[in-house]
Amino acid sequence: MAVLLRKCAFCGRDVEPGFGWMYVKADGTIIYFCSSKCRKNYMMGRNPKKLGWIRKAEK
Repeated sequence: MAVLLRKCAFCGRDVEPGFGWMYVKADGTIIYFCSSKCRKNYMMGRNPKKLGWIRKAEK
C-alpha cells in the first residue's frame, strides 16, 4: 500500500496523510501546507526565497 505524500505549497516539504493543513480556494484549487507557520506566511504573501528557514527555495 503506497502512502500518498503531498508537497507543501510554501516550503516544499512532504506532508504526510493526517498532518498539516489543507486550504481550498474559492475557485476549487486545493493547496497543502506542512504547518500553520507555512500557511500564515503564504496568506501574508511572503516570498519563500527570501526566508532563511526554508530549506529548498524552488519557487
